[in-house]
Amino acid sequence: MRKNSMVVFFLLIILILSACNNVDEKEPVESVDVSTVQSDGKEYQAQILKVDTDLEVKDGWHMVPKGVNRMTISVEAENVETILFWISETGTGTWAERTLIGYDIDGNDGWSIEWEFGDRIFHDHITVQALGSDFETQARETLNVHSVDQTDK
Repeated sequence: MRKNSMVVFFLLIILILSACNNVDEKEPVESVDVSTVQSDGKEYQAQILKVDTDLEVKDGWHMVPKGVNRMTISVEAENVETILFWISETGTGTWAERTLIGYDIDGNDGWSIEWEFGDRIFHDHITVQALGSDFETQARETLNVHSVDQTDK
């Protein structure tokens, strides 16, 4: 009887470890245009149509002037249940080090957050991640954010 208990215990451990191995820690892939794709007759998949901030854009970077300590990020999206807003450092392989800065679960008034960041100095990516209302799909877009300094004038 003790031998059977040991076998069951080890099988359970192997099952748990194999389930954990299927967790993908890599950076998610970029969003794909899925405007014409349906999944098994369900609603259309998650789509981000536009992402914007209340900051000036210069050479593809959203510029944070001195003295500004908050920003509004707004999103136009379709077939979305939740929008997550993440910040991560620039560079490769930084997705695992991201920080959630906000979320929106009610798109009735539009998808957006107002983020008060204090005196943070930026040279970062803000990623907007849309989780689909079909509970299967997602889309994402990334903004580059940089704090204005003397060399940016």
